[in-house]
Amino acid sequence: MMVSEFRDILSFVRNERAHIEGDIYVGSKFLITRNCNSFFKPLLDNNYPVKANVARIAMVKRGWCEPTIGYKKYHCKPGDLLFINWGATVNDDAFGHDTTFDGFTMTEDFMRMVFGGKLPELFLSPDLCFSIHLDEKEQMVWEQYTQMLYSLSSLQSVSDETLHFLFVSVLNYAQSQYKQMTTESRGGWSRNKQVVERFIRLVNENAKMEHELEFYASELCMTAHYLGMIIKKETGITAKEWIDKTLITLIELELRYSNKSLKMIADEYNFVSLSSLCKFYKRRTGITATAFRVTKS
Repeated sequence: MMVSEFRDILSFVRNERAHIEGDIYVGSKFLITRNCNSFFKPLLDNNYPVKANVARIAMVKRGWCEPTIGYKKYHCKPGDLLFINWGATVNDDAFGHDTTFDGFTMTEDFMRMVFGGKLPELFLSPDLCFSIHLDEKEQMVWEQYTQMLYSLSSLQSVSDETLHFLFVSVLNYAQSQYKQMTTESRGGWSRNKQVVERFIRLVNENAKMEHELEFYASELCMTAHYLGMIIKKETGITAKEWIDKTLITLIELELRYSNKSLKMIADEYNFVSLSSLCKFYKRRTGITATAFRVTKS
């Protein structure tokens, strides 16, 4: 399985810019596309199955596409909104020759960041994929959202917070449309998927103070080993990595938006010492917490 990193996608887009129709904004952690053709097709061809560390959401404006996600085929026509989460595997895809899209792509970490480290319920499952049809008014709203995202991203005077709020708004809009139009029962989820959802919700609520897997296993009334097996099988990453990723996101929000000292952050986030916080952050990210704060200030 080919796992695409976002940096590979960015490199491809920059190299193929002359062949991309429509408007595209290239950020360090997200892409915004308006009236764009299926320029990414060469990146997928001959590389299936593909698993990328990005969430993708787009509305078909013209033409059609037919991705196979896992073992399910989605036939998307004009007005259909397609969401593919960062853990989903694309086994195949096909496009009409004149197909165009409005939408965006963002890294898993960026998606967590804009939601303050706590993803909405719908987006908790890494392998989530859905397609829903929007009526004319709803399509117009989506087009206005993507136009605003594109326009604001292109302005140097716009703050990161403004963009984050807009990304949150548009993803909540997609979630509301999904909840309104789907009749799928949550009770039909497998037991393992229910465990994953409960685990991730617990992590979102407790990662600030609880850093060890044993706490979450106890809350879910199972052994840490068994919980770890379920999370790894269903999501592709370890349970400890889920905890650490969430904790890193929360710490980076503090580093970016607060004036708290590292010692204060270490105390508030239940680290035994400033040194343990610094070692944890450096081990997980490859840079020091101080360096991150300087680059984002």
